[in-house]
Amino acid sequence: IFYDNINASPFSFLLFDIVLFSFCTHNRTVFLQAVSIIHLALSQPQITAMSASPRIARAAVAQLRSTRDKRTNLVNVARCAGWAKRDGAQMLFLPECLGFMGDSAQHTLTEADPPIKELLLLKHDNFEITPFRKSLADTISLCSAGSGSGVDNEAVERAANNKRESHPITSIIQELQYIANESKLWISGGGVHTKVPPLEIDHDDADTMLDERKIYNTHVIIDDTGKIQAYYHKIHLFDVSIPNKVNLSESKTTSPGTELIVCNSPIGKLGLSICYDMRFGEMYVDLVQKMGAEVLLMPSAFTVPTGKAHWHALLRARAIEHQCYALAAAQVGQHNEKRQSYGHSIVYDPWGELLADAGGYDGTGTSGNIFITQEESPIGEEESSPVRVPSIVLADIDIDKLESVRERMPIQQHRGNSHFS
Repeated sequence: IFYDNINASPFSFLLFDIVLFSFCTHNRTVFLQAVSIIHLALSQPQITAMSASPRIARAAVAQLRSTRDKRTNLVNVARCAGWAKRDGAQMLFLPECLGFMGDSAQHTLTEADPPIKELLLLKHDNFEITPFRKSLADTISLCSAGSGSGVDNEAVERAANNKRESHPITSIIQELQYIANESKLWISGGGVHTKVPPLEIDHDDADTMLDERKIYNTHVIIDDTGKIQAYYHKIHLFDVSIPNKVNLSESKTTSPGTELIVCNSPIGKLGLSICYDMRFGEMYVDLVQKMGAEVLLMPSAFTVPTGKAHWHALLRARAIEHQCYALAAAQVGQHNEKRQSYGHSIVYDPWGELLADAGGYDGTGTSGNIFITQEESPIGEEESSPVRVPSIVLADIDIDKLESVRERMPIQQHRGNSHFS
């Protein structure tokens, strides 16, 4: 009876060994004592290891090479969702610009999603099944049943048949909602351009209207039914010029957000941010100290020069100083003539240990994600990405481990007690 009910704890197996030993050596006293302990344990199942549910959940962090082709981008998201489902993940994390990478500022403005507040008013559980959405569902099904996370030629071929469908993609977020519902995964949509609502007033200045020709860079959290649970507008905009390397001015097209956001999820309490935000440590002090974030999300499309210089250092620092998991889904490769991204979708634990790295321009990371060859990539991705895309890396998020780190070194308490003059 005990053997049929045994749990995996070392104590349980030790008791079982004692029973066998005492029985074989005819030591009646030891045998009866061991049996008495076992009887007590089996009569109180609430104290067994089987009854204690460890707070561990699996995260799948995607790496993409998005372009101006929304349909191909969304098929790649569906492939990642299928692989995440196959590998037992509860949540899929996607990078900034996951569904569209524009060729110009005007292109980005034209192709932006509707205002997020309009999408919140729509029903999330009654999806019109277009031929393209059918191909997304087929892609999820194929990839969830597959054996590898490389190029799934059958899924790509099926989706390609619907790429020129007349039904337009009017909202990337709505397609993400469909993918979440179909895959039964929570999804972090790490960056979708959404239009600023007409005549929306900047609450810091009641006389000033936000320019409705601009957009927000929006991080959206969608649950496994397709419902939007939270959204965040990027606060810190990337206006950086490095001679002969980088010249980007996000503020030309994008309005900054003003509100910090946390959100409960299957893997823990999420602190939302986007890319350039990660350089502003004070933002994460508030997300963790005041709002209780346990998992910091920093989806990105980092440039290659800044990525090589700072990507790993910044993310590891955010994990260590806030004793949180740090998850950063990334773009990688050549998006168009003007944009190239560093890659290295990554996960750090609260002690700063590297759990997963999808690789990028200066290495293949920890995931086994390989450099592209012609044989590996019959659709030509070797010309524009240093590593295989799309791909996912997996990490188990253990909230008990996080709490143990915080108990042993109570940084948050010490930060709260600090006073400077």
